[in-house]
Amino acid sequence: MSEVIGKWMMILIAICIMFAPLLGYKDSLEREAIEVTLTEGAKKAAIEGRFTPAIINEMKDTLENDYNFDRSKISITATTTLTPRNQYIEAKIRVPKGILFVLDLFNQGPTHNEKETKVLSEYVN
Repeated sequence: MSEVIGKWMMILIAICIMFAPLLGYKDSLEREAIEVTLTEGAKKAAIEGRFTPAIINEMKDTLENDYNFDRSKISITATTTLTPRNQYIEAKIRVPKGILFVLDLFNQGPTHNEKETKVLSEYVN
């Protein structure tokens, strides 16, 4: 009996060891995709003086089409009021995080990936 339990434990540990690096790499790519999308949106918003609905929709489209995130689960909060030059505009993207371990035996950590940015407005009347 102890031999069977030992083999099962070994299988579970082997599965975690095999898939942890792959899932960790996938998680880092998702975080990078969110950061790149947010940075590109912030560049456009700095010129406009705010995050327009078109910029926010474009950011969601990028995350959905290019990186396969579920659009209904993407949350973007941003400065939508017109901001004059040399004042900050901010934005935050929040997306559900994927799994880090194949087996849900360990603490998975935070449930969402969040990235924030703060950029100076370049809008001039």
